[in-house]
Amino acid sequence: LVGGQLLEESSFATLFPKYREAYLRQVWPVVTRALEHPHKIACELNLVEGSMTVRTTRKTSDPYIILKARDLLKLLARSLPV
Repeated sequence: LVGGQLLEESSFATLFPKYREAYLRQVWPVVTRALEHPHKIACELNLVEGSMTVRTTRKTSDPYIILKARDLLKLLARSLPV
């Protein structure tokens, strides 16, 4: 952390099964709000590849939050309700 910012960008992607697509499309705005506003984590839902991605931004200040976001994606892919 230099000046409250991370030096490198980190990203993690998780694949999800096809049957989870409708549910993820429905809850994705909630997930995005929960990660972007307080934690400054960017997230992307790719329906073509069947993947979810989280990455740090220049404004991310907590280095451990990206691992928590990665774990959230893994749980969503395994049918954990939001």
